Amino acid sequence: MDNFGSNEPIGSSDESGIRDYSDVISRGGLHDALVSIANEVQVDLGDADDRTGSVSREWNVAKFSSSRGNMRINLGRGRRFAVNLDSGWGHVWASGSTSNIVEVVEVLALWRRGARLKELGNRFPFMKFDRLSQAYEDGNPVETQWDILIGDDEFITYRNLLLRLHDNSNLRKMFPFFSHWKLRMAKDCYDAQAGEIIIRPSGSEGYIVWASSAPMQKIEIHRLDDLIDVANAMLRGL
Repeated sequence: MDNFGSNEPIGSSDESGIRDYSDVISRGGLHDALVSIANEVQVDLGDADDRTGSVSREWNVAKFSSSRGNMRINLGRGRRFAVNLDSGWGHVWASGSTSNIVEVVEVLALWRRGARLKELGNRFPFMKFDRLSQAYEDGNPVETQWDILIGDDEFITYRNLLLRLHDNSNLRKMFPFFSHWKLRMAKDCYDAQAGEIIIRPSGSEGYIVWASSAPMQKIEIHRLDDLIDVANAMLRGL
């Protein structure tokens, strides 16, 4: 928690939250408040048909659309407006929080106008983005993700495996990520339905590998050369 409060979301019936956001409530809730302020400061949050309103009927959440995904706003404790710029591809472009609701409106309007991440961060330093988000914007998320994981000491036990997989011209085109200490390699980082290859260590110093298209057909492998061959075969079947 910082001096401005917490990003922890408040409930719709939270009494202290209601006191912190009496001005928001008086304007009809978060969504209507943002639209009203946008009109006052003469910035664009989209045509009426694009104003999809809050995620639910609750007063404390709002969602607006952009060409790069939904823009979600939640209220935190101690008067904190949390902004998340979703991609629709499984990652968040940028996120941050501020105590100033006018800044929220300006962030949304700037993002809708097509601002790049660096411009957004320069204008609004509370909006943070990471190296992978920048890579998505630059068009090289796969290459960047391999570099991030190979250099991350949190996954040092996987480093040799990652290096060997990356050496293969076919497998390095897949998008690697970790989930529950399993290495998952997505065929297409923009399409969650495209299929994955999953690898986890076995108890006998080898690996268990399987494809998302055949989750019951797990293969235990002890040699990395064999694992590369099996993964390539599974990739052809995705």
